[in-house]
Amino acid sequence: MIELHPEHARAVLAELLVGVVMLDRRDRVVWLNAHATRLLEVALEDIMGRKVESLPIPYAVPAPPGEPQRINVRGALVGTTQYYSHANGSGTVVTFYERDHAFASHLAALVSGAATSGILNAAAIKARLEGEVSRSRRYANPLSCLTVWLPAGATTCDPGALAHALKEQLRWVDLLGCWAEDILLVILPETAEQAAASLTDKLRDVAATGAATASLEIGHTAWRRGDNAERMVRRALASGRASIGPARRSGRRD
Repeated sequence: MIELHPEHARAVLAELLVGVVMLDRRDRVVWLNAHATRLLEVALEDIMGRKVESLPIPYAVPAPPGEPQRINVRGALVGTTQYYSHANGSGTVVTFYERDHAFASHLAALVSGAATSGILNAAAIKARLEGEVSRSRRYANPLSCLTVWLPAGATTCDPGALAHALKEQLRWVDLLGCWAEDILLVILPETAEQAAASLTDKLRDVAATGAATASLEIGHTAWRRGDNAERMVRRALASGRASIGPARRSGRRD
């Protein structure tokens, strides 16, 4: 059960880049945020007061208290439904997003076991970056990525101490994967370039504290109009190479 303060909650929900639809006790729409209208491709006046069953919303009967939320899929949308209450009454709230949203990838990672190892494989991380790039093209959402070029001699993306150290500095919505044998990729959804640069500096400081990661090349970039996944990664790699001196680059495979 979610406890909502009406004014504060609506101010937050209105700005979310996921769809939020609030239903009354009869499952009729009483409020939705702007992103919900974009995802559903309907006008506000055409949806208010309508029964949820008549709309393309991924609605599911909420699970009883104490049970895991049920994931529902409808078309290209994935969502969850749960009860809410406030001072003036109660109802249900449906939160939904596109299949290629970072939330969906996090759920997929949990199912696949990638969240346990900490690293997605090359195919998975490339698909995730392509999905995020597609979202940025459509909605102009900020998107950044980091590349971590492993020390010379490393040939595999081993989900060990390095992955653990990196994951400790990331948000749950961020994604870590193996772009190539010696390159890790971090996808940072809803992250502008300045924030990505700050995280890059932080990771370099963390790397400098341990001999095993002292020679890491860490680069970053943000999505620009016309970018695709490969172009973003190449630019991030170039940023990492530019950040270290020639002496430290000696022995680096190019």
